[in-house]
Amino acid sequence: MKTHFFIAFLVTGIVLLTCSSLAQTVVIVNTSVPSSTSFDVDELLDVYTLNKAHWEDGSRITVFDLKRGKSKAAFYEYIGMSEEELQRIWLRKQFTGRARPPRSLSSEEEIVERVGRTPGAIGYVQNQSVKNNRNVRVVAKIKGTK
Repeated sequence: MKTHFFIAFLVTGIVLLTCSSLAQTVVIVNTSVPSSTSFDVDELLDVYTLNKAHWEDGSRITVFDLKRGKSKAAFYEYIGMSEEELQRIWLRKQFTGRARPPRSLSSEEEIVERVGRTPGAIGYVQNQSVKNNRNVRVVAKIKGTK
């Protein structure tokens, strides 16, 4: 009996470790975003600080943000900003009339769905949330996330 319990415990642990190692935060865009666009840290920072409002082809950028979660923490760490810093920037730009803050959504599934149906949109999620959505393209993988 103890052997069966130990084996079941071991298998469960392996499955959980495997599943958690498959999760990685990725940046996604609508397929309308020009594929020539660079998505390095500086570009993502310009987009999320609302310093860049249009893609290279002139189309408008629509930014989506998560309300909470591991992906949000990983993405913010990757671009080197805290949530408070970004919110201050967004509010300042909103009050001066230069930009509107990103739309904050509750779930990764909602991010994928909205990015997929909004031309020029960008967001971030765990890679397994993307699944086979043909309307989004993964353009960056956040280093240090699994």
